[in-house]
Amino acid sequence: MRGNKTLDTLLPGESAYVTQLVENPYTCKLMTLGIIPQCVVTMVRKAPFGGAFYIKLDNHQMAVRVEEAKSIYVEKS
Repeated sequence: MRGNKTLDTLLPGESAYVTQLVENPYTCKLMTLGIIPQCVVTMVRKAPFGGAFYIKLDNHQMAVRVEEAKSIYVEKS
C-alpha cells in the first residue's frame, strides 16, 4: 500500500496528502465528502477518549470516526 501512515496517526496541526482509501463501507461516504487521493487534509484536533478526529479539507472542517480515519492512508506534505 502506498503511504504507510493512516490519518489517525497525524498530530494536531499536521497536514498530509491522501494517498489511498481502503475499500470498505465508508469509502463512498468519504469520497462524497471530498476525501479522495491527492487531496490535502489537516488534523485539527482529536476528541478526548478516542471519539473522533476533526479534520480540515479545502476550508471545510468535518469529523471522521476512528474506523474511517484508519482507512485513509496519507503521506506528510
